[in-house]
Amino acid sequence: MIFKYVIAVIRPDVLKELEARLGPHVRGMMVTKVMGSGGYTNFMSRDLSIEHIKIEIFAEESTVDAIVRTIMEVAHYDIPGAGIVAVLPMERFLHIRTGSEAFPDDSTNLPRR
Repeated sequence: MIFKYVIAVIRPDVLKELEARLGPHVRGMMVTKVMGSGGYTNFMSRDLSIEHIKIEIFAEESTVDAIVRTIMEVAHYDIPGAGIVAVLPMERFLHIRTGSEAFPDDSTNLPRR
């Protein structure tokens, strides 16, 4: 199986809806609050950065298009700074505790939520 690493940076107000809509496509994801600036800078802020949410998903290649489409539909907003989505190849997936190589869908090696 081929897996991909999907990273999205979205506005905080769309997180709940995105989690609900991604349910059928992903088994789990990492969610982190992030600050930064890119194509859009908040000139009203003292530090010129904006708070966003970063979502990271390890996904089977066959589900990536559906995941990206869902993120784009839910997070779409017609102003600069709405966010980004990136899909990267995943070369290895290792468990820190055991050092063994595993895949995100290997239920014998990964705990369920």
